[in-house]
Amino acid sequence: MVETEKQDTQEYKAGPIDGMIVSTLQSMDRGSFWAKDKILFFKEVAYLLSGGISIVEAMNIIGQSSDNYALKEISRNVLAFLRVGKSFSYALNRLPDYFDQWDYTIVKSWEMSGNLPMILQSLATEYVYVKDMKNKYVGALLYPAILIVVAIVAVFALFLLVLPGIFSIAESFQNLQLPWITRALQSTSVFFQTQWKTILWVTAGLGLVGGVFFSTEFGKKTWFSFLLNVPLIGKMTKYFYVVKFCRYTKLMMAAGMNYIQTFQLLRDILGIPAYTDMIERVLVGLGKWETIYSTLQYETDLIPSDVSVMIKVGEETANLSNSLENVLKMYEEDLNNIITTSSKIIEPVMLIFVWWIVVVIALGIFGLILQIMEWAGM
Repeated sequence: MVETEKQDTQEYKAGPIDGMIVSTLQSMDRGSFWAKDKILFFKEVAYLLSGGISIVEAMNIIGQSSDNYALKEISRNVLAFLRVGKSFSYALNRLPDYFDQWDYTIVKSWEMSGNLPMILQSLATEYVYVKDMKNKYVGALLYPAILIVVAIVAVFALFLLVLPGIFSIAESFQNLQLPWITRALQSTSVFFQTQWKTILWVTAGLGLVGGVFFSTEFGKKTWFSFLLNVPLIGKMTKYFYVVKFCRYTKLMMAAGMNYIQTFQLLRDILGIPAYTDMIERVLVGLGKWETIYSTLQYETDLIPSDVSVMIKVGEETANLSNSLENVLKMYEEDLNNIITTSSKIIEPVMLIFVWWIVVVIALGIFGLILQIMEWAGM
């Protein structure tokens, strides 16, 4: 397998620089695979299998027709496993750089039912939806963050580079009585001029400490709890993960997994300490023959009470998938509306914040100008 990879690389190699370019492009293909190409791979395989083509032929076709190195490598490796009698899910499990435990478990569960095309299409649909919602969610949070950073940098540059020159004019006028707002701006400007190195070091130190802290499990829990308590953003965050939780649970149960298998996999793939703790409590309850609802009814910070009630109904009627589908119908629409509303509300709020900064600085400068004009008139 390694020799084949070397041969493929040598086919494109015309010199050391060309080899470096090829290696760079191959690394880029590997690094960006999850974001764009996993969806395409699952859809292509599902389409070919639905058309009556065998899985071996499908891997050959994808490997020969694709110009993406990652897809070529995957097809070649999967084909090698298939030819020695291994299953498609087994091959995915041996490619951890491209596929995770979620992909392997779901495909393996459906493989035995002989309905592989449907589950691959379902997996692609899940990835498309989650990727789209994540982009919207991150976009709604990213815009105000960028606006705040730009405003802070602009104000810092203004106090450090522009205002000192303006305030130096006032020093040439004796006994000039400055307005209080102008004096406050002047003091702030002097502070920035004399302490700018300290400010930068403190900011860098806080950023480093914050980065280390929020990379820990406790830090992640703290950050997630903070987000849940921020007006509007908290509701958007809660709904985003409720939808993700329900979609994943529904797909795994449709694959034939029992409750314990489903929540064990959920614990690994959601990746949020707060949800991990909640799922651990659910698993402990299931181990004691308790219902899912008996645990979720106390998790209102993460799972809304109406969602818990619908899960309870699904458990009692032995049709949890249908209950989760009803939850998704409500919350997916609500999530879209909240994200749209958040973008519309956050933007004017941040603009008002920046506007007030501009107004305060303008009042200070105009106050200085008026005092100079008044002094000159005397």
